[in-house]
Amino acid sequence: MVISKLLTERPNRVAIYGWHYPSGAPIQPLTTVHVDWYVDYSHGARPIGRTIRVNGREMLYDEVLRDPKLNQLLSDEGPIEKARYARQ
Repeated sequence: MVISKLLTERPNRVAIYGWHYPSGAPIQPLTTVHVDWYVDYSHGARPIGRTIRVNGREMLYDEVLRDPKLNQLLSDEGPIEKARYARQ
């Protein structure tokens, strides 16, 4: 499960991406095909802390993803406003 700009276009979905061939090509390309309540073996999640250190400064991941320049550190989709899933 990942955060993606596609989630603003397709609310109530889950974004999935992962696994790569040795060549670097994704086995599971980015997709929002599943609704947010659907669960199966492929929906792995790795909890992370809320902060990241950028140039020696602690920042929230949300802040970095929204920032017009810093977002590139975490995503190739440009700034992302909705940087989390809603709690169920």
